[in-house]
Amino acid sequence: MAKNRIGATSTSPSTALATIKRKALTPSGEVTLAKTLGSEGPLAKMPGTGGEVIHQSGIVRVTGRDYATDAETVPASEIYFVARKKLGNSGPWLNEADKVAWIDPRTGYECIMLRHDPDGFLSGYVGVPEDHPLFGWDHEAIAPEIGIDVHGGLTYSRICNDEPSPQWSLEAEAHRICHVVVGHASLNTTDDRVHSGQWWLGFECNHLYDVVPGRPQHRQGFMGAETHAEYRDDAYVVREILNLAAQLKALALGEPVPARDGPPLPSIGLDPKRGG
Repeated sequence: MAKNRIGATSTSPSTALATIKRKALTPSGEVTLAKTLGSEGPLAKMPGTGGEVIHQSGIVRVTGRDYATDAETVPASEIYFVARKKLGNSGPWLNEADKVAWIDPRTGYECIMLRHDPDGFLSGYVGVPEDHPLFGWDHEAIAPEIGIDVHGGLTYSRICNDEPSPQWSLEAEAHRICHVVVGHASLNTTDDRVHSGQWWLGFECNHLYDVVPGRPQHRQGFMGAETHAEYRDDAYVVREILNLAAQLKALALGEPVPARDGPPLPSIGLDPKRGG
């Protein structure tokens, strides 16, 4: 099989400092944060005490706290909440984070859960280092026989999204698929980040068999009964990210791909865009 290698080089971002201040996430700070986020629901996703919070242009970033789904708690390095028009009056997405970045302790790989604007569906990404056998591969060139088995199949393959920027901003960081911050996040675009090249492989939850919060009139809506469409929440997506990380680690070690954790995946064939 031919290897389709794409742009395996990366540029360094600007070192411009942001003109915003960190604040300790004290009990009184949590009350203020709940008001900012519109409810106490998001706080339940961040167990424990302590940490730091910063705000900028309707975006909140929390560091120093884990992130908990209904099924898994991950050692989050960064947790983002992005102010946006509410996608309906109810739904699990209203209390979920919009981006969570962490390093998976079982594989050592960098992981990101990210919500897409304006439709509100979640996606997942795992970064692999330059010595990984799939580093630089286009996701469409990765044969099923390799053993990657993730929701909807791989839909993303790209080097770190760390183009130079004249000014650091939470807006950029909240949507960037790039290196995970190690320890407490800096207000500098380069401090505390892992700088070796990372190739990101990922998947999206916006297929025919997925409920997309921002597209109630899309065909996912009126074909939902036929495809058993449902919203893929943070618990589902985090589990898929961890499954993908485990599969990629096994490939790196030359070991058999491990069995998936969780229920069987929807058939890609249910979506004509993917399965024909």
